[in-house]
Amino acid sequence: MILDPIGTLISLLTSFGVAAMIALSLNLEYGLGGIPNFGKALFVSIGAYTAGITYTRLLPLLAGQAAPYPCGAGMSQALQVRTEIMRTLPAAGLTNFLITLVIAALIGGIVGYLASYPALRLKDEWFLGLVLLASSEVVRIVVRGAEPVICAHNGLSGLSQPFVFLPTAQFKAAAFAGLTLLAAALCYWFAQRLTCSPYGRMLKAMRENSDVAAGLGKPMARTRASVMVIGSAMAAVAGVFFVTNIGFASANDYVVGLTLDIWVMIVLGGLGNMRGALLGAAIITLLDRATAIAAIQANMLGSQFDFNYARYILFALILLVMLRYRRQGLLPERLDTTGAGKFLAKLRRQDVASQEATVNRHA
Repeated sequence: MILDPIGTLISLLTSFGVAAMIALSLNLEYGLGGIPNFGKALFVSIGAYTAGITYTRLLPLLAGQAAPYPCGAGMSQALQVRTEIMRTLPAAGLTNFLITLVIAALIGGIVGYLASYPALRLKDEWFLGLVLLASSEVVRIVVRGAEPVICAHNGLSGLSQPFVFLPTAQFKAAAFAGLTLLAAALCYWFAQRLTCSPYGRMLKAMRENSDVAAGLGKPMARTRASVMVIGSAMAAVAGVFFVTNIGFASANDYVVGLTLDIWVMIVLGGLGNMRGALLGAAIITLLDRATAIAAIQANMLGSQFDFNYARYILFALILLVMLRYRRQGLLPERLDTTGAGKFLAKLRRQDVASQEATVNRHA
């Protein structure tokens, strides 16, 4: 039984907004550009790690206070300072959040370019996918063992969303859900504009046949780099929303499984279709929450089966079924994204009508 339907809906909308931003970023990279990014968890984690640094170092300075060391013996004191600032000084909290978004986008874009640079000029893009997959795990292991970022394996709490100063918990959650959905809508608008632009058509040309596109004078290496910068920056911004939504940063949240979840979203929704990315994000968000609730209920009933792994089985089946029977996804990619086809069809109809009128006059 759902005791708080409004709270559950707000939580689902927030999770959907975060998932939508990440799915859109991957759909730009692979759905349009054909770049298999298997390190998407890395770029989401960059947003979380950036928030960990700004909330512990920058936030106290914005409030005019000293920044205590956030780990070890000073962990409790630093947590108390962050919590009090976010609760009593909303201007400092909002400013810190906005700065975190900007820094995360910049770092995400730079890391996306640097991580892909060794493989940018290779003919086989799948090598780039393996490089990103390995880089994701290497960075996660390093951060998990390095204390200054998010206190190593202990993680970092107190990374609050910027509306904790509001009077009730429901108002706080609703305001943050609205901000998350607004950010997702802006990402969708931007991705859709790119899809319908000459740049988007160049990405599709690179995806279909990079040799032909290069033969026509298109800069393939630079195009791969640019779409990686855009997608990585978008994923890092989503990472900031992700970590401030749960309020806790842990390297264990950014494993390969997160990347696979995002891949299921875009394969299910439709590669190359931004609306499909939103649909896939919505379905997987609902299934993830449903399987989590089912696992809790089953464990409470004393079931011997570990239902925590049911979601992995379900998502794997979805991926296999879609790849086998409907590779274009639930919402296939539109072939005409510029309206040129409709315009040409209109010209042809006008030409046919003109010819018929000429024949009728001579008859």
